[in-house]
Amino acid sequence: MKRFLWIALIMLVPVTLFAGADDDFRAAISLYDQGKFVESSTAFQAIIDKGYSSPQLFYNAGCAYYKAGRIGLAIANFRRAERLNPEDADIKANLEFARLYTVDKIDQEGASFQTQIGRVLNVLSPNQYFLISLLAIAVLFGLLTLKRMGKVSIGSTSVVSLVLVAVICAVAMVWVLQNNYLIQEGVVTVEQTEIMSGPGDEFELQFEAHEGLMFTILESRPDYYLALFANQLKGWVRRSDVVTI
Repeated sequence: MKRFLWIALIMLVPVTLFAGADDDFRAAISLYDQGKFVESSTAFQAIIDKGYSSPQLFYNAGCAYYKAGRIGLAIANFRRAERLNPEDADIKANLEFARLYTVDKIDQEGASFQTQIGRVLNVLSPNQYFLISLLAIAVLFGLLTLKRMGKVSIGSTSVVSLVLVAVICAVAMVWVLQNNYLIQEGVVTVEQTEIMSGPGDEFELQFEAHEGLMFTILESRPDYYLALFANQLKGWVRRSDVVTI
């Protein structure tokens, strides 16, 4: 966690990024620079609560929450930033660094195939996959046109390769959109919470989860979420003990 708000400050100077909230943002940065991390995280959260959203805002909030000792909220905001800008190396590094300080260490060998392939596909954003797919189609169309005009010779291997690139990138784009933007995630924000077999205290306790543990939300009830963890365990967690991403 070596690169904190001073980097984000360079990125966030344009007032158009937070039109109407630039003064609040600068005030939050000032509090961070003064070492007032709790106050800084509260100030960033106030901006978020007003409906503002950007990778840089969430990144800064994550840094402030981390320094304030709120590891769950730090992870939540780093993950929010990653979902909006999945190719940013600083965001990824800070998210992984923050997760080192969580109590629950889920065995990566127990992670689902979907979780594992996600680590590969999330290298690029949906827009980048779309542009690569579009470029492959454009190149293929151009080559076929030139071939028809007798200006170039193109083999079937080249055609198949370009088609495969276009199709694979299109599929990857849909997958990333589905799993990063349409699936709701959550993070435990209290020191410890109970994961129940049903949505209520009368159900059986399955296990305990600790601050910073991430999960996918499968179902919602008034006071509970049905959570799916990376090791494929499921259970109901209190809404009051988590935040959604």
